[in-house]
Amino acid sequence: MISTLSQADQVRRRVLRVHGTFLLILTPFVTAVTLIGWSLGKGPFAMWQQQPFAAVGLFQAYLLMFVVGIVLWLGSSLDSNLWKWDLVGLLAHVPPLAANVIFFGLFTSNGFQRISIASMALHAVWMLVELFAVLYRGRASTG
Repeated sequence: MISTLSQADQVRRRVLRVHGTFLLILTPFVTAVTLIGWSLGKGPFAMWQQQPFAAVGLFQAYLLMFVVGIVLWLGSSLDSNLWKWDLVGLLAHVPPLAANVIFFGLFTSNGFQRISIASMALHAVWMLVELFAVLYRGRASTG
């Protein structure tokens, strides 16, 4: 069965696959960094060895974003309405961005200001990319 995607859905498919791949590569890495900090007291999250409940939250959040990466790839393989999957990609970044904004003072007081700023920037960029994909209409056909 040959599918003909609109130009807009072709762009959306690319965005979904790049975003999904990014999440599938990044999240195992940051999960490992979190586990190293928690179990060995080394790396940027070394303090989680003394505050293990924080590591639990990061571990869950990172692995949930891994699942989002899988979902984006699965959604990208559909034949139409890919904007809905871009919306999922956008919305997945709202909770971690909100947590970074709300708890920025806490992150800063514990020496995580740079990590928090980098995280906010990363989540904001992906939200903007996915928003572009949701709103993208493509070129009008010249019929």
